[in-house]
Amino acid sequence: MVSAAVAQKQSVPHTPLVGTDRLISLKVTGTKRYTDKEVLAACGLQIGQSAADGDFKEAVQRIGSSGFFSDVSYSYSSSGTGVRLELRLADVDSANLVPAQFENFVWFTDAELQSALRARVPLFKQLLPLTGSLSDQVTEALQSILSEKHLPGHVDVTPHQDVPGGLLSSFVYRVEELTIRIHAIEFPGASAEHAALLATAARRLVGAEYGRTALVETAKYDLLPVYQQRGYLKAAFGIPEARVIAQPAAEPDASNLADIQVDAVIPVTPGKVYVSSGVDWKGTSAIHTDEVSARLHLAPGQPADAVRLVRDIEDVTKLYRSRGYMMVKVKTDAQFDDVKSAVHYDIDVVEGDQYKMGELDILGLDTQAQARLQAAWTLAAGQPYNADYPKKFLAQTHELVPRGVQWSVNVRETPDARDKTVDVEIRFRQQ
Repeated sequence: MVSAAVAQKQSVPHTPLVGTDRLISLKVTGTKRYTDKEVLAACGLQIGQSAADGDFKEAVQRIGSSGFFSDVSYSYSSSGTGVRLELRLADVDSANLVPAQFENFVWFTDAELQSALRARVPLFKQLLPLTGSLSDQVTEALQSILSEKHLPGHVDVTPHQDVPGGLLSSFVYRVEELTIRIHAIEFPGASAEHAALLATAARRLVGAEYGRTALVETAKYDLLPVYQQRGYLKAAFGIPEARVIAQPAAEPDASNLADIQVDAVIPVTPGKVYVSSGVDWKGTSAIHTDEVSARLHLAPGQPADAVRLVRDIEDVTKLYRSRGYMMVKVKTDAQFDDVKSAVHYDIDVVEGDQYKMGELDILGLDTQAQARLQAAWTLAAGQPYNADYPKKFLAQTHELVPRGVQWSVNVRETPDARDKTVDVEIRFRQQ
């Protein structure tokens, strides 16, 4: 971990140290994130201890290397009663902080884990700096927590990026060297009917290794649609938790501890059912509003099926692309009336320019087969491009391709924004 560059400035004390060197006060200025008490604990000093300049330098180094501060300086003065220390801190920008995520610490609730960490790492408040030593301090603290509870596993941390090569988005902590498997899944907050549907949607997770990331992804992509297609448009799932299933009392050896069964708990807040109250279209000039409206399945007065709406909008997009509008954008905006439990959709269509058919290249076949396919292609250059046509063309002309060979076919469309044309390349490869 590369430490953040931190300015550490010593101000020469106005009064030389005389009498007692007992630290009697600490004043902290400049930080809006931490209290004097938290900073005192983090820098390793205690009120009442004997302290001198070397101790203050170590304290400044300790909090400066954390990564939470862009600047750290100090000064002190003494009197007959003791030493007064002042720390001047500058918080790093919040853009340089990312959350810590705990993947599989199944023996603790979040509140228990956070409390135990704060006792060991005073500057930890869920967010960690991109640089500095705090992420490693949290790793050491987590390992200590496991050891004190005589729990198995080795704690590892992985800097996570939402997009490969992108910015660091979180630090993910995981207990390695053990297997934690899901025995069952519970959905507190769900009705009996919905719980059964959710269990079916999540059935692939039973028996799989426990991990919060997988559960969050499942809730987003597999479980939330169960509610959204039934009109529960504001349904939300909470952070998954785990409940360890008690292991048999007999033979409590290390091998048993390394194989753990848990019940995954995914809380849900269904919210209310919203019925559709209508749709308003904007920007539909190339295709009549009646034609695009016919693609929707939002019956007025019925629960709004948000899952079906996504598919319907995809159909509208395909309709436009079949007419040559390759750059069309269709955006939906839901307007909620919580009093009436209704939702009204505003659908904005940015049609863009109409593209024409450009050049056709057919590659990978012998000359005769290529000529046959070229002759069968009926979408002439200069005609409005139809994005549905290549797929239909291949289905209708499969008998023109040499038989006895297993072919893989790749279609590449290349729109030219300047000429407003689409060049099509169809490449055949023998498998």
